[in-house]
Amino acid sequence: MALFIGEYRSKIDAKGRIVFPSAFKYELFLHSEKRLVIQKDFYQKCLSMYTVEAWAALANEMKSRLNLLNKEQAEFWRTFMSNRAEVTPDEISGRIIIPRRLFDMIEATDEVVFIGFDDHIEVWSAPKFESSTMNEEEFAQAAEKFLG
Repeated sequence: MALFIGEYRSKIDAKGRIVFPSAFKYELFLHSEKRLVIQKDFYQKCLSMYTVEAWAALANEMKSRLNLLNKEQAEFWRTFMSNRAEVTPDEISGRIIIPRRLFDMIEATDEVVFIGFDDHIEVWSAPKFESSTMNEEEFAQAAEKFLG
């Protein structure tokens, strides 16, 4: 299983391509079939990127909890499945193309931040990421609250 660690920045070029971090590319190519599924995150204004294997496990777990004959649950599943795309980093340059509609969902225009989240990667608009992170004091208080 791929383990993604670190924070990396990349500029979005005129064609909507970004350079996938080489550390993530190495991890992906070492442990998986080189394809990624990317989707809008449930709660944050970022994208979540999974290996195909991790995505399949997540999707199967979620689908097992739903009754697709229930209209509301079927609509949820349809929306969940529509806000995603499959991407493959170029083996030489490491560039990937993320569909514009996904960039628009996170308001990414010129620079993104990749965050390794262990089993998946988050992709943020650089300004959104900077305004969403905890400061040191907030982090210390959360650590004490959740772990202390």
